[in-house]
Amino acid sequence: MEIRERESLEAELQGLQERVRELERLASVGELTGTVTHEFNNLLMTILNYARMGMRYPDTATRDQAFQKIVAASEKAARLTTVVLGLARPGTGEMEPLKLKPLLEDSLLLMEREFQKFRIALERRIEEVPEILGDPSQLQRVLINLLTNARQAITDGGEVQVILLTDPATHTVQCTIRDSGCGMTPAQMRKMFDPYFTTKKGPDSTGKGGAGLGLAECKKVLEKHQAKIRVESAPGKGTSISIRFPILAASNQNRSDRQAS
Repeated sequence: MEIRERESLEAELQGLQERVRELERLASVGELTGTVTHEFNNLLMTILNYARMGMRYPDTATRDQAFQKIVAASEKAARLTTVVLGLARPGTGEMEPLKLKPLLEDSLLLMEREFQKFRIALERRIEEVPEILGDPSQLQRVLINLLTNARQAITDGGEVQVILLTDPATHTVQCTIRDSGCGMTPAQMRKMFDPYFTTKKGPDSTGKGGAGLGLAECKKVLEKHQAKIRVESAPGKGTSISIRFPILAASNQNRSDRQAS
């Protein structure tokens, strides 16, 4: 009887944990809705204004310029919609070959207005990198979580650096997100991946706050992807988080070598 009760409680606890993760995912999408809606409205006004300009002026040069602006704004709006819909859908859990660069660029597109709103300079060094094996929806949520944390760590007017490159020596793709924010103490760093731990005291006007589940879930996702995460931080000097993903070709070769032996 005790064994059955224990198994029942464990199953119930697992179900509650899954529900909490699902609610957190939906909450993160909701937090971005206001920003995305504002940006989408700006893009819509751009489309309308250039459409009116093209209708007002009959010359070919003006109309060509109007069409180019309309197409560019429409493509950006379509990308925003695709990213948000992807975040709203639960991940399949299936791993597939993917390029990290488009995922990172789409995540930055979603966060673009947030950085502008708080006058945070964004420095990008994003290179073409080899494929990795991963779950696109899960990795996108990890990237947005880390970018959101970097933005929230800065009071106003700081800088965030986003770097994506290949490290041939370790056969990995390395993604680094570095902020000039408040930083963490050694004690905080030791707990940063613990469930429910958070240094945020919000929510406040900057959107700070939360249950502290974000980084704990990020770590689980990264472990599933066999990724290595390194954190450097100091109070008043900001935080740098670097993630190394095995290159797909190297992972396949290592798997073949293990099977052969």
